[in-house]
Amino acid sequence: MASTKFNIPLYPTWDDHVAYLFSRPFWIVGSDPEAVGRHWISQMHDYSPSAPKHLHLDLSSLESVKSNVVTIYQHLRSRSMPITKNPNHFWPEEALETMRLWANQGFRKSAEDSLKHQEVIPEAKDSKMQLRIRKDILLLSEEEIQVYREKLDDILKVRSINSPWQELGLLHAEWCLHYQEAFVFWHRAYLKYVEELIDFPIPYWNGFAAESSDPSSSDAGIPSIFLDEFYIHSSGETRKNPLKYAFSLNGTNKSGTSPYVERYQELIDGRSNPKWSEKVGMFALYHRQIANALSQKEFSLQQGHGYPWGNIPDFSENQPDRLYPICARQYFDGLFEQVHDNYHGWIGPDMADNSYTAFDPIFLSYHANMDRIAEIYLRTGHGRHFSSNFPLRPFVDNASALAYDEPREYRYTTLGDMAKPTQAMRYLYGSPKSPDFFFISEDLWSAAVSTGGMAVSMSAEKQTNGLKPETELGVYRPGHTPYVVFCGISCLQETYVIDVFVSQACNLEPVPKNVDYIGRVTRLGMGKGRGEKSGIRNPQRCQKTPITRILDATDFAQDLHRKGLIQIVTELHTGRRVDESEWRKMPGFEGKIVWLSKGVS
Repeated sequence: MASTKFNIPLYPTWDDHVAYLFSRPFWIVGSDPEAVGRHWISQMHDYSPSAPKHLHLDLSSLESVKSNVVTIYQHLRSRSMPITKNPNHFWPEEALETMRLWANQGFRKSAEDSLKHQEVIPEAKDSKMQLRIRKDILLLSEEEIQVYREKLDDILKVRSINSPWQELGLLHAEWCLHYQEAFVFWHRAYLKYVEELIDFPIPYWNGFAAESSDPSSSDAGIPSIFLDEFYIHSSGETRKNPLKYAFSLNGTNKSGTSPYVERYQELIDGRSNPKWSEKVGMFALYHRQIANALSQKEFSLQQGHGYPWGNIPDFSENQPDRLYPICARQYFDGLFEQVHDNYHGWIGPDMADNSYTAFDPIFLSYHANMDRIAEIYLRTGHGRHFSSNFPLRPFVDNASALAYDEPREYRYTTLGDMAKPTQAMRYLYGSPKSPDFFFISEDLWSAAVSTGGMAVSMSAEKQTNGLKPETELGVYRPGHTPYVVFCGISCLQETYVIDVFVSQACNLEPVPKNVDYIGRVTRLGMGKGRGEKSGIRNPQRCQKTPITRILDATDFAQDLHRKGLIQIVTELHTGRRVDESEWRKMPGFEGKIVWLSKGVS
């Protein structure tokens, strides 16, 4: 195996140093460096189609490299070459500097040749970038916490009606994109815009820390920064903590009990509340859901198929595994948004309604963490493809400003703009305080690929709002895996949770320790925006084409085969259990069992 240790020679020569950078790159680990070198040389020798054959670039020839050294260096340094999906093949600084010195010392073939100093390749001048570092909120210093609180108080004015805070809340309520490919990227633009306003990196709350589902862990529950009652402002004034006491929509929360956003009492009480352990334990389910999302090879069904990820063309009695299950299971964006909705419902009540959710300061830190996880996914594995030209209204100027009434579509920030690595948008994520629940192999890394084109929807006549009974969707047999599928899902005004159990369950409590509990789907309501009378500025923001939601029921195969399933539907803001006769009339509320061959990938 090649060594990665390399000292830059003071006086490099072709024979002793530079030739080997091409033919036997020292930094190649995990594969044969000589084989990689031969591949490079072979590919570049045939690369100059317009030049006579004797002028083709030969990386094994001193004269050929000498004649093209400037452009070779520039391409290697900019990493447009070599063409590879493995970033470990890019030339390290030591190799680039060795080539630069060799050129500037007269292209010596051996140590016996004399030095001839000349500046062929100038020293690289890397541009300095000011990057904001989004830290785990549990790792903020007291000084950083103080600055963040004052930014919310003094700039966003979280306890004022006519304020940037109210505009931000309405911006999300009236323009956010859900149930479609742009979901991740619209919210990325939103966070970036907020950071431009406050000139401070939004700290993230890591609800996917490995121990966050353990009630005894310090990682469990909402961080104390969101629960503190007061803080001392730098003016000397004692103020209410803006991370807890922020005005909700128009100064009234969803339940109408207070001007401030409301969260579930068991999260405020913490361990003293008898419901605390069960509440925190739900994260065990959500962790498995995010791991499932991160395991998917493709980002979305949007690209190359002409319709969003969750739309199933048709359901028939003989629906092949290769059609439905692949569409339903193998795309990141829908599974990612599914667990996203569950977390919103977990925090509630304001966070569980799309018209109120962005008025809770925890929304910013929660979505920063979702963005962090999405970034891990986007930079890991195979290339990700997106509809790059899709406009993310109303953001303009790379999400640094807003334009609510701009008719020129080309001015809007696009999905492709937000698909770039976070460094291109001037921010990075610091390491989490505790390890994440999930693990993603880093054997292959690649950048997102913006493929152009507009996001489109499949025509309504090709949609179906229901499935055949589960007995017609595949008969159980060994080697098949059950999934509970909700299709025909579309936007709702209110938020509901659907808890799914094995039929004839002895216990209908939706807690992870319940052996009959399959899981939960939260149907996040889009709310009313400003209300029915005044209306909203972007009433078409919600994707109207029906989509699907999926629950992996692998561990319940035998019970589902023998007994089937039952489900409990609850209206979240009232706690009302919805009668079956009512929810069966609502679109996308009836779960169906689909049996999938384990061989389908």
